[in-house]
Parts: sequence; C-alpha cells; structure tokens
Amino acid sequence: MYSVGIYVYHGKAYLPAQAKFESGIWTDIDPVFTASLNLDELVAAIQNVIAAGHPILPEPTREEWQRRKDPVLTATKARSWKALAKNGASYSIYQKDDEIRVDMSYTDKKGRWQNDPQKVRIFPGDAPLKEIVQVILDDIQSRPKVF
Repeated sequence: MYSVGIYVYHGKAYLPAQAKFESGIWTDIDPVFTASLNLDELVAAIQNVIAAGHPILPEPTREEWQRRKDPVLTATKARSWKALAKNGASYSIYQKDDEIRVDMSYTDKKGRWQNDPQKVRIFPGDAPLKEIVQVILDDIQSRPKVF
C-alpha cells in the first residue's frame, strides 16, 4: 500500500513524503520532492515518495500542531493553502490491494481543493506508473493556469 500527494503550483510539481498518525490520519512530511511537469521527472519523484515509506507518528499535541510548519507551503513558498489552490491543482495516487486510485482536484466556491468525483480514475494494481502519471499530466495540461 502507498499514498502519494502531488501538488502542482506555478508550473512545478511538489510531492511530500507522507506519514500516518496513530489515529490513522495522514499528513504531509519532509522531504518534499520536486519535479518538472514531464513524465520521467514526475515518475522519478513518485518513486522517491514511495521509497520514503509511510512512518507512523505519535499524535501531536495541540501546541505541537500549531507550531508545525507545513512542508508543502514551505516548499512552494505559498502563503496559504487557499493561495496554493488559486493557482494550482492537487492530485493523489492511492494504491491498495489490487487497485490504484487517482483523485484529481477542482477548486470549490470557497477557494479550496476538493476531489472531483467526475475525474476519479481506477487502475489495476499492476498498471505501469507511467500510464498513471500520463493521465495526471493530461489533466494538468488541460488547466492553463496550472501548466
């Protein structure tokens, strides 16, 4: 099983490693891998995220969570998630059992990313990563403000 988040902002992809809190909630962590928006670089960055694994972290205290610097905002230099969503896109790849699910974002009326149920793609568990990434790149290219 693996999970990969891809944040596209100002023509570049940002892919943080991901961890899971003991409660089961996922969070982005360092390192954040970057890639140009081309097939080979994006595949390599995804492979780096997968290789980093998904450590299990203890639950942070409220104070620890408030002090935490978000690795994606730090890497992109965006001031907020809303600023990131305004000029970017979000994708996730989730592999479990015999399937790989790709979610693609849209920006809602409040300026936040939401997964677009019309764009969900399900691949067989043995689908080549290049095939999956090409679907994401095709979507990125359809968004002029992102590409």
